[in-house]
Amino acid sequence: MTVKYNDSGYPEIRKLTRKDRKTLSSLIQSFAERSGNSKLAEMIPSSKKEEEEEQGTEKIYDLMKSVMSGVLEFAEEELAEWFMNLTGIENREEYDSLPFDIEVNILEQMFAQKGFSNFFSKASELFRKIRG
Repeated sequence: MTVKYNDSGYPEIRKLTRKDRKTLSSLIQSFAERSGNSKLAEMIPSSKKEEEEEQGTEKIYDLMKSVMSGVLEFAEEELAEWFMNLTGIENREEYDSLPFDIEVNILEQMFAQKGFSNFFSKASELFRKIRG
């Protein structure tokens, strides 16, 4: 996979896939287990109809930022591996040499993808099912 950089010098992410949904669910689970935050699943909304999705998008983004901040703290290695996969970067040194706010940029690119809030909700539902 060739790494493409946007005009701002950040690598572009590929489209999110089913496997990414499973990866995100695993990251949420790792965060919940390592942080001891067992109530995390209750904070994440279930998937909604498309018209309801638009109204809750900002709330979901705020929650996603909070969850990803926790994932970054408690599961940084796994998150870095996933972000490297999303950008096509194969070398950890290359990834680590990217701008300090690369995670924020990657999240913004995710948020910009059509249907992202539903993707996050579905990943969260999968987490709830894994958790039992």
